[in-house]
Amino acid sequence: MSTDVSDQETAPPPLTESERAAAFAQAEPKIPHRFFLIVAAVVAVLGIGGALLEHLLSGTGLSPSLTATPTTSPPGSAVIAPPGSAPSTPEVGAPLSGFMGLAQLAGAPAPALSLTDQSGHNVSLAAEHGHVVVLTFFDAPCQDICPVLSAELVRAAADLGPAATKVVFLTVNTDPLALSGTPASAAATRTGLGALASWHFLTSNLDTLNSVWQAYGVSVNVSATSELVAHNDVMYFIDPRGRLRYEATPFADESSSGTFSLPPASIFRWAQGIASYSRHLLGSPS
Repeated sequence: MSTDVSDQETAPPPLTESERAAAFAQAEPKIPHRFFLIVAAVVAVLGIGGALLEHLLSGTGLSPSLTATPTTSPPGSAVIAPPGSAPSTPEVGAPLSGFMGLAQLAGAPAPALSLTDQSGHNVSLAAEHGHVVVLTFFDAPCQDICPVLSAELVRAAADLGPAATKVVFLTVNTDPLALSGTPASAAATRTGLGALASWHFLTSNLDTLNSVWQAYGVSVNVSATSELVAHNDVMYFIDPRGRLRYEATPFADESSSGTFSLPPASIFRWAQGIASYSRHLLGSPS
Protein backbone atom coordinates (compact mmCIF):
# COMPACT_ATOMS: atom_id res chain seq x y z
CA MET A 1 0.00 0.00 0.00
CA SER A 2 1.47 3.33 -1.08
CA THR A 3 1.45 6.43 1.06
CA ASP A 4 1.11 9.92 -0.37
CA VAL A 5 4.23 11.88 0.48
CA SER A 6 2.13 15.09 0.71
CA ASP A 7 0.18 13.64 3.72
CA GLN A 8 3.37 13.07 5.72
CA GLU A 9 4.62 15.83 8.02
CA THR A 10 8.04 16.99 6.86
CA ALA A 11 10.51 17.46 9.75
CA PRO A 12 12.42 20.75 9.84
CA PRO A 13 16.06 20.52 8.89
CA PRO A 14 18.42 20.29 11.89
CA LEU A 15 20.07 23.52 13.17
CA THR A 16 23.67 24.06 12.57
CA GLU A 17 26.01 24.71 15.50
CA SER A 18 26.16 28.40 14.66
CA GLU A 19 22.34 28.72 14.49
CA ARG A 20 21.92 26.96 17.90
CA ALA A 21 24.43 29.29 19.52
CA ALA A 22 22.64 32.31 18.07
CA ALA A 23 19.26 31.07 19.42
CA PHE A 24 20.57 30.62 22.99
CA ALA A 25 22.13 34.06 22.89
CA GLN A 26 18.77 35.76 22.33
CA ALA A 27 17.19 37.47 25.52
CA GLU A 28 13.88 36.23 26.97
CA PRO A 29 10.89 38.23 25.83
CA LYS A 30 10.14 41.16 28.16
CA ILE A 31 6.82 41.34 30.12
CA PRO A 32 4.87 44.42 29.01
CA HIS A 33 4.80 47.31 31.53
CA ARG A 34 1.02 47.33 31.34
CA PHE A 35 0.97 43.81 32.81
CA PHE A 36 2.45 45.08 36.11
CA LEU A 37 -0.17 47.85 36.28
CA ILE A 38 -2.95 45.31 35.86
CA VAL A 39 -1.50 43.06 38.58
CA ALA A 40 -1.18 46.01 41.01
CA ALA A 41 -4.78 47.02 40.35
CA VAL A 42 -6.03 43.49 41.00
CA VAL A 43 -4.08 43.28 44.30
CA ALA A 44 -5.51 46.63 45.44
CA VAL A 45 -9.07 45.58 44.65
CA LEU A 46 -8.62 42.28 46.48
CA GLY A 47 -7.12 44.11 49.49
CA ILE A 48 -10.02 46.56 49.74
CA GLY A 49 -12.51 43.77 49.26
CA GLY A 50 -10.83 41.69 51.96
CA ALA A 51 -10.87 44.60 54.42
CA LEU A 52 -14.55 45.23 53.73
CA LEU A 53 -15.32 41.56 54.11
CA GLU A 54 -13.42 41.37 57.41
CA HIS A 55 -15.29 44.46 58.66
CA LEU A 56 -18.62 42.93 57.74
CA LEU A 57 -17.73 39.64 59.39
CA SER A 58 -16.48 41.25 62.57
CA GLY A 59 -19.52 43.51 62.68
CA THR A 60 -21.80 40.49 62.65
CA GLY A 61 -19.70 38.52 65.12
CA LEU A 62 -18.52 36.02 62.55
CA SER A 63 -14.82 36.79 62.73
CA PRO A 64 -13.38 34.78 65.67
CA SER A 65 -9.96 36.40 65.36
CA LEU A 66 -11.25 39.86 66.26
CA THR A 67 -12.06 40.75 69.88
CA ALA A 68 -13.51 43.98 71.26
CA THR A 69 -11.13 46.15 73.31
CA PRO A 70 -12.83 47.66 76.39
CA THR A 71 -12.52 51.41 76.76
CA THR A 72 -11.44 52.99 80.02
CA SER A 73 -11.85 56.46 81.50
CA PRO A 74 -8.81 58.72 81.74
CA PRO A 75 -6.82 58.24 84.96
CA GLY A 76 -8.17 60.30 87.81
CA SER A 77 -11.51 61.00 86.11
CA ALA A 78 -13.52 58.56 88.18
CA VAL A 79 -14.07 57.76 91.82
CA ILE A 80 -14.62 54.43 93.50
CA ALA A 81 -18.01 53.31 94.82
CA PRO A 82 -18.38 52.53 98.52
CA PRO A 83 -17.37 49.01 99.60
CA GLY A 84 -20.04 46.38 99.07
CA SER A 85 -21.99 48.38 96.50
CA ALA A 86 -22.32 47.77 92.78
CA PRO A 87 -19.38 49.07 90.71
CA SER A 88 -19.89 52.71 89.87
CA THR A 89 -17.72 55.47 88.50
CA PRO A 90 -19.49 58.82 88.78
CA GLU A 91 -17.39 61.51 87.10
CA VAL A 92 -16.81 65.02 88.39
CA GLY A 93 -18.10 66.44 85.12
CA ALA A 94 -21.34 64.44 85.25
CA PRO A 95 -24.68 66.17 85.95
CA LEU A 96 -24.86 67.08 89.62
CA SER A 97 -27.80 64.85 90.41
CA GLY A 98 -26.12 61.85 88.78
CA PHE A 99 -22.81 62.56 90.49
CA MET A 100 -24.49 62.65 93.92
CA GLY A 101 -26.82 59.73 93.21
CA LEU A 102 -29.64 62.14 94.00
CA ALA A 103 -33.27 61.01 94.11
CA GLN A 104 -36.20 63.39 94.49
CA LEU A 105 -38.57 62.25 97.22
CA ALA A 106 -42.32 62.64 97.47
CA GLY A 107 -42.16 65.15 100.30
CA ALA A 108 -43.42 62.98 103.13
CA PRO A 109 -42.80 64.26 106.68
CA ALA A 110 -39.32 63.33 107.89
CA PRO A 111 -39.36 60.71 110.67
CA ALA A 112 -39.08 62.39 114.06
CA LEU A 113 -35.84 62.32 115.99
CA SER A 114 -34.78 63.80 119.32
CA LEU A 115 -31.17 63.10 120.29
CA THR A 116 -28.27 64.59 122.25
CA ASP A 117 -25.53 66.57 120.51
CA GLN A 118 -21.79 66.83 121.26
CA SER A 119 -22.43 69.56 123.83
CA GLY A 120 -25.02 67.54 125.74
CA HIS A 121 -27.96 69.57 124.37
CA ASN A 122 -31.14 68.00 123.11
CA VAL A 123 -31.71 68.50 119.39
CA SER A 124 -34.98 67.60 117.72
CA LEU A 125 -35.97 67.73 114.08
CA ALA A 126 -39.21 69.47 115.02
CA ALA A 127 -37.25 72.36 116.53
CA GLU A 128 -35.53 72.96 113.18
CA HIS A 129 -38.67 73.97 111.29
CA GLY A 130 -37.89 77.02 109.20
CA HIS A 131 -34.43 75.69 108.38
CA VAL A 132 -33.20 73.31 105.71
CA VAL A 133 -31.73 70.24 107.40
CA VAL A 134 -28.95 68.20 105.80
CA LEU A 135 -29.04 64.86 107.62
CA THR A 136 -26.04 62.51 107.47
CA PHE A 137 -24.76 59.42 109.27
CA PHE A 138 -21.26 58.39 110.39
CA ASP A 139 -19.58 56.92 113.46
CA ALA A 140 -18.23 58.75 116.50
CA PRO A 141 -14.59 57.58 116.20
CA CYS A 142 -14.63 58.88 112.60
CA GLN A 143 -13.29 55.61 111.16
CA ASP A 144 -15.65 55.29 108.22
CA ILE A 145 -16.66 57.78 105.50
CA CYS A 146 -16.56 60.46 108.20
CA PRO A 147 -13.34 62.30 107.06
CA VAL A 148 -14.68 62.71 103.52
CA LEU A 149 -18.22 63.61 104.49
CA SER A 150 -17.10 66.12 107.11
CA ALA A 151 -14.82 67.85 104.57
CA GLU A 152 -17.76 68.15 102.20
CA LEU A 153 -20.03 69.60 104.90
CA VAL A 154 -17.43 72.15 106.02
CA ARG A 155 -16.95 73.26 102.44
CA ALA A 156 -20.71 73.37 101.80
CA ALA A 157 -21.22 75.66 104.79
CA ALA A 158 -18.67 78.04 103.30
CA ASP A 159 -20.25 77.83 99.84
CA LEU A 160 -23.66 78.73 101.26
CA GLY A 161 -22.48 82.20 102.25
CA PRO A 162 -25.23 84.23 103.97
CA ALA A 163 -27.72 81.38 103.40
CA ALA A 164 -25.73 79.25 105.87
CA THR A 165 -27.72 80.74 108.76
CA LYS A 166 -30.80 78.98 107.37
CA VAL A 167 -29.19 75.53 106.97
CA VAL A 168 -28.57 73.04 109.78
CA PHE A 169 -26.27 70.02 109.48
CA LEU A 170 -27.26 67.04 111.64
CA THR A 171 -25.14 63.88 111.82
CA VAL A 172 -26.46 60.77 113.56
CA ASN A 173 -23.98 58.42 115.22
CA THR A 174 -23.79 54.96 113.63
CA ASP A 175 -21.42 53.32 116.13
CA PRO A 176 -23.22 51.08 118.69
CA LEU A 177 -19.94 50.77 120.60
CA ALA A 178 -19.47 54.51 121.13
CA LEU A 179 -22.85 55.86 122.12
CA SER A 180 -22.10 58.78 124.40
CA GLY A 181 -19.52 60.77 126.33
CA THR A 182 -16.00 61.38 125.05
CA PRO A 183 -16.26 59.23 121.89
CA ALA A 184 -19.22 61.26 120.70
CA SER A 185 -17.53 64.62 121.19
CA ALA A 186 -14.36 63.26 119.54
CA ALA A 187 -16.08 63.31 116.15
CA ALA A 188 -16.56 67.05 116.43
CA THR A 189 -12.91 67.60 117.27
CA ARG A 190 -11.36 65.26 114.70
CA THR A 191 -13.43 66.44 111.73
CA GLY A 192 -13.29 70.19 112.21
CA LEU A 193 -17.06 70.25 112.08
CA GLY A 194 -17.13 71.32 115.73
CA ALA A 195 -16.23 74.82 114.55
CA LEU A 196 -19.58 75.06 112.76
CA ALA A 197 -22.34 76.31 115.04
CA SER A 198 -24.86 74.85 112.60
CA TRP A 199 -23.52 71.27 112.90
CA HIS A 200 -24.64 68.80 115.57
CA PHE A 201 -23.37 65.28 116.15
CA LEU A 202 -26.33 63.35 117.56
CA THR A 203 -26.29 60.21 119.69
CA SER A 204 -28.35 58.41 122.30
CA ASN A 205 -28.89 54.96 123.76
CA LEU A 206 -28.88 51.99 121.40
CA ASP A 207 -32.66 51.51 121.30
CA THR A 208 -33.28 55.14 120.37
CA LEU A 209 -30.54 55.17 117.75
CA ASN A 210 -31.75 51.91 116.30
CA SER A 211 -35.22 53.35 115.76
CA VAL A 212 -33.71 56.34 113.94
CA TRP A 213 -31.53 54.08 111.78
CA GLN A 214 -34.54 51.99 110.82
CA ALA A 215 -36.68 55.02 110.07
CA TYR A 216 -34.07 56.42 107.67
CA GLY A 217 -33.02 53.13 106.05
CA VAL A 218 -29.58 52.91 107.65
CA SER A 219 -28.26 49.39 108.16
CA VAL A 220 -25.56 49.05 110.85
CA ASN A 221 -23.50 45.89 111.30
CA VAL A 222 -20.80 45.08 113.85
CA SER A 223 -18.23 42.33 113.26
CA ALA A 224 -18.32 39.78 116.09
CA THR A 225 -14.56 39.23 115.82
CA SER A 226 -13.01 42.61 114.97
CA GLU A 227 -15.84 44.81 116.30
CA LEU A 228 -15.53 46.92 113.16
CA VAL A 229 -18.71 48.81 112.31
CA ALA A 230 -20.10 48.93 108.78
CA HIS A 231 -23.14 50.81 107.48
CA ASN A 232 -24.61 52.10 104.24
CA ASP A 233 -24.16 55.80 103.43
CA VAL A 234 -27.08 58.11 102.85
CA MET A 235 -27.78 61.85 103.00
CA TYR A 236 -31.20 63.50 103.27
CA PHE A 237 -32.32 67.04 102.47
CA ILE A 238 -35.27 68.15 104.61
CA ASP A 239 -37.09 71.34 103.66
CA PRO A 240 -38.13 74.13 106.12
CA ARG A 241 -41.50 72.43 106.62
CA GLY A 242 -39.86 69.19 107.78
CA ARG A 243 -40.50 67.25 104.55
CA LEU A 244 -38.08 64.79 102.97
CA ARG A 245 -37.22 66.27 99.57
CA TYR A 246 -33.99 64.67 98.37
CA GLU A 247 -31.90 61.59 99.11
CA ALA A 248 -28.25 61.37 98.05
CA THR A 249 -25.61 58.65 98.26
CA PRO A 250 -22.22 59.74 99.62
CA PHE A 251 -19.20 57.72 98.53
CA ALA A 252 -15.44 57.52 99.13
CA ASP A 253 -12.36 55.48 98.28
CA GLU A 254 -11.30 52.93 100.90
CA SER A 255 -7.62 51.99 101.11
CA SER A 256 -6.28 48.57 102.06
CA SER A 257 -5.72 49.91 105.59
CA GLY A 258 -9.39 50.93 105.90
CA THR A 259 -9.00 54.72 105.59
CA PHE A 260 -11.40 56.69 103.42
CA SER A 261 -10.56 59.50 101.01
CA LEU A 262 -11.73 61.25 97.87
CA PRO A 263 -10.00 63.51 95.32
CA PRO A 264 -10.34 67.24 96.17
CA ALA A 265 -12.28 67.90 92.96
CA SER A 266 -14.92 65.38 94.02
CA ILE A 267 -15.12 66.83 97.55
CA PHE A 268 -15.62 70.33 96.12
CA ARG A 269 -18.26 69.00 93.73
CA TRP A 270 -20.15 67.38 96.60
CA ALA A 271 -19.95 70.61 98.62
CA GLN A 272 -21.33 72.58 95.69
CA GLY A 273 -24.18 70.10 95.39
CA ILE A 274 -25.05 70.23 99.09
CA ALA A 275 -25.06 74.03 99.02
CA SER A 276 -26.98 74.18 95.75
CA TYR A 277 -29.83 71.86 96.78
CA SER A 278 -30.05 73.49 100.21
CA ARG A 279 -30.45 76.93 98.61
CA HIS A 280 -33.08 75.49 96.29
CA LEU A 281 -35.13 74.23 99.23
CA LEU A 282 -34.82 77.62 100.94
CA GLY A 283 -36.47 79.14 97.89
CA SER A 284 -39.25 76.56 97.77
CA PRO A 285 -42.76 77.56 98.88
CA SER A 286 -43.20 77.12 102.63
